[in-house]
Amino acid sequence: MKVDALPGVIVIDKDLSLMKVVKTVFPDATNLLCRFHIDNNVKAKCKILVAQKNAWNYVMEAWGSLVDYLCESSFDEYLKNFEMACSPWPMCVKHG
Repeated sequence: MKVDALPGVIVIDKDLSLMKVVKTVFPDATNLLCRFHIDNNVKAKCKILVAQKNAWNYVMEAWGSLVDYLCESSFDEYLKNFEMACSPWPMCVKHG
């Protein structure tokens, strides 16, 4: 296969074995997690913590604004808004 025919970016879910294989087969490709799976994971983790419907809606609105930001210069502002919305539930913003 030609080097220029290899993918530069691969988007997958967080299947650890698949991530390992992708890194081995396509070592120069950037491996990104699928936004759909990220959204589902954030919603699942935060839903356990945020019980009130109005608070849940506020947190999800802040999350939506963060991931749908239009320009890079706005990202920090939207991240701070999400962190503030989640301040009663710090585990919602713990990443890693």
